[in-house]
Amino acid sequence: MDMSSDTSKEYIMLELDLITTVAWKQAFGEKLKQMRGKVSRRSLADEIQSRFDYKVSQQYIQLLENPAMPKAPQNVSFQLLRYICQVLERDVQEIFGVPKIISH
Repeated sequence: MDMSSDTSKEYIMLELDLITTVAWKQAFGEKLKQMRGKVSRRSLADEIQSRFDYKVSQQYIQLLENPAMPKAPQNVSFQLLRYICQVLERDVQEIFGVPKIISH
């Protein structure tokens, strides 16, 4: 494969538990906002705190959904993304738009 092409991408498979952070992109924020739908940011943050004892604010969720905002994180905890998706009853892979591979 010609790696000099700007359009080529390389993929590897990893266990999800090995991933600690994700380089956050605008498209991920837009997808996260779409996935949240009518669930308020406050209720999402409260539910994450209640179910997983993981402190996150509604303001931080807003920054995730709008990565172009000042002070928005460039890297995001993958564990937080998993918690958000669990509360929303969605798969974390939906954020990234890639196929899901399950190994037993």
